[in-house]
Amino acid sequence: MSEIKPRRYFDRYFDTPDGQETFKKLWLAIKPAIATSFFVGTADVLLYSHPKGYLETLGRYGYMSFPIIGATTAFVCTTNAAASIRGKDDLLNWFLGGFAAGAMMGVWRRRVMTGWNMGMLFGILAIGKKYAVQNGWDVTPRNPPIASRGIWDWDFTLTAERPRNWTTGKDS
Repeated sequence: MSEIKPRRYFDRYFDTPDGQETFKKLWLAIKPAIATSFFVGTADVLLYSHPKGYLETLGRYGYMSFPIIGATTAFVCTTNAAASIRGKDDLLNWFLGGFAAGAMMGVWRRRVMTGWNMGMLFGILAIGKKYAVQNGWDVTPRNPPIASRGIWDWDFTLTAERPRNWTTGKDS
């Protein structure tokens, strides 16, 4: 009897080849980006910037959220545009998408070298992800092993345990 494995959220992204159903892929990628940008913006507002007033708070949320959502949009749109123009579903499309997403980080920081470096980094990471998907590699396993036997079975105390039924030495 075969085991039914639950589908992950991003498995649906790879249901169709690159260049097809771009809006579906964009929606699948933007949903977690919106949640991530909300949490990053909240952390920035509460822990770092401490804005005064509603407008400044919304400005900080926007400052932290738009680059994340923009990089996601740039990746999906560039990858699918390159695939539909070139007519191939290969690693170069994903490198171009990753480079576009990294370039958005350079636009956000207003530094050309940051955009170049992050573009190269994101492009190489995107190639790694696409290569893993093409070859069926599972980078994060579905059923991670439970550490039932490990360090919990060892005694790392510095002193030995006292013998049982010990007394204080005083006769009562």
